Amino acid sequence: MSFLTPLVFAALGAVAIPILVHLIQRERNRVVQFPSLMFLQRIPYQSVRRRRIRHWLLLAMRISAIALLVLAFARPFFQQGALAAAAAAGAREVVILLDQSASMGYGDHWQRAQEAAHRVVAGLSADDRATLVLFSRNAEENMRATSDRARLDAAIDAAKVTSDSTRFGPALKLAESILSQSSLKRREAVVISDFQKGGWGSVEDARFPEGFTLTTETVAADTSNVSVPSVTFARSEFSGQERVAVTAGIANRSDEPANVPVVLSVDGLELETKTATIGARASGSVTFAPFTVADANVRGTVRAGSDPLPADNTFHFVVSPSAPVSVAIIENGNRDASLYLSKALSIGSTPAFRADVVAVNRVTPATFEGRSVLIFNDTPLPSAAGGGALRRFIERGGGVLVVTGDRTSWLTDAEDLLPGQIGAPVDRIAGRSATIGFRDYSHPVFELFQAPRSGDFTSAHVFRYRVLTPGPEARVISRFDDGAVAAAERRTGAGRLIVWTSTLDDTWTDLVVKPVYLPLVHQLVRYLARYEQTPNWLTVGQVVDLASTAATIRGERVVVSPSGQRTTQAAGSPGLVELSEQGVYEIRAGGTTTGRPMAVAVNIDPAEADLTPLDPAELVASVTGRATQVEAATAVAEPMTPEDNERRQALWWYLLVAGMLLLAAETVISNRLSRKEKFL
Repeated sequence: MSFLTPLVFAALGAVAIPILVHLIQRERNRVVQFPSLMFLQRIPYQSVRRRRIRHWLLLAMRISAIALLVLAFARPFFQQGALAAAAAAGAREVVILLDQSASMGYGDHWQRAQEAAHRVVAGLSADDRATLVLFSRNAEENMRATSDRARLDAAIDAAKVTSDSTRFGPALKLAESILSQSSLKRREAVVISDFQKGGWGSVEDARFPEGFTLTTETVAADTSNVSVPSVTFARSEFSGQERVAVTAGIANRSDEPANVPVVLSVDGLELETKTATIGARASGSVTFAPFTVADANVRGTVRAGSDPLPADNTFHFVVSPSAPVSVAIIENGNRDASLYLSKALSIGSTPAFRADVVAVNRVTPATFEGRSVLIFNDTPLPSAAGGGALRRFIERGGGVLVVTGDRTSWLTDAEDLLPGQIGAPVDRIAGRSATIGFRDYSHPVFELFQAPRSGDFTSAHVFRYRVLTPGPEARVISRFDDGAVAAAERRTGAGRLIVWTSTLDDTWTDLVVKPVYLPLVHQLVRYLARYEQTPNWLTVGQVVDLASTAATIRGERVVVSPSGQRTTQAAGSPGLVELSEQGVYEIRAGGTTTGRPMAVAVNIDPAEADLTPLDPAELVASVTGRATQVEAATAVAEPMTPEDNERRQALWWYLLVAGMLLLAAETVISNRLSRKEKFL
């Protein structure tokens, strides 16, 4: 025990006062009246009772009361160790951030992480509160602030590794929010993770204010790993059937060369096994023999060897036969006018285009059936397009490209489908030819050309073009150097119509011999056809819209996850599904159990295969602004000053109260003894 004001102990000399009071008593002799004292000799009165202590209890109470009062004013306190000081500093608000991303499934990382979380819970005092936050790409509270260790331990045991990727930012922001709302003075966050380097970037803005503590517990060990990050496909035809050759990429993130078997399975059957030898810290690929794709939603899997992280050794995909985009090129009878367009559309496989050239005088309503895009190439609008036929085609989602020239004309009842009024030709032959200047790179047609050196339109010369006066509902997507409209769009219903104000052959422009011609034509037709390539696989965390992806399923839809969980979507519902599991999702029409269901393959983020660790001290420095951290298992509180220690313990108050109570008891007892002796 120590004392804040030890000089007060000099007042202990007051203890002698009650002792003297008990040893020195006043004479109480009976007085006898005599008529004369001249014949008496004065003899001093002596009493043995005066020299001995008669009331020991009363003396002890008086001495103790004085001693307690002196001790109280000396301000005593106990010196405490580090852990006792930490406990005396007050209750803690603790947030346990437990990483459950896919990489935590490596070896025994997850078991070690759970053990570390249990240790943090075991270190909580009765007044501490803890919140369990499970995080991967996102973070969520699993157990809100509680002092119940049993519930926290149960929640930790129930947590599982997910298929999602690693991100520290959302977890740290959530921890900062929880701690900021706490009324407790000591606020700490503990991160338990393998600390993948890819989970923390320079753009993260998670910051802890002054006074918050961030501690870490790492479970990272070996980082050797072999994974399948992607696959590619090469399509071909053989005997009228489409065949697909799969090439699988293999990544070796080990310090030693890897010699692994790579297996291709299709619809659950192993088709081929090859051995891949990949150098240390290198990548390679394996190409399998082609297989026939006769049905839609054929499921495939590539597996490469086995290691402590099996999740990234498997790659799922879904392939279907190609569905070419059907295009009708309506021309004025001169087949040379559509030569460039038809040749451009005959090239390409993503998607493949099936272009048919039809003379304008042979167009019938059947020409529109089964078509995705109609191209009116320098021709009058045929009579078969009148009477609302063309309007119905566009409203149902069809696309129309109007390529203007000398012969372009339009029916009156269909003029409102155009983005504006088409005027007379403008001749730029005499002077400097026109060039394509403005291009709306936010529009899908020109988005491809946004990057530098991705296409030079300025080298193309335009010698003639038709004037287009855009209407209020038109969107101008390109202009010539003089400001005239080069291309404009108008939407009607679910369909789209674009007017290109010059030709797409070599009569009015030399664009057809420029490198940008082929991708421009492909982009125009892809956009008008509303073509979206069906992905062969998606990544965990993405959201798929089944309302458009599974458009062929009418009415109720049933979604079955890779783990077997079933979700029913009502007819007309948005159809959004978050892909949270690795594997293949199945989508069926409600009540249907036969036939091949629609399938969506889902894989983990390839970045999860890179186990390169981040230095936890770097994370702590970025978040707290301090380059050091306190380990969770050996947290030591800063030593407190004697004044703080004494103020927190406040022992003087209890001593003062005890002294006053003794004085009160002594008064009562002494009064009773005095009354008793008075009558003796």
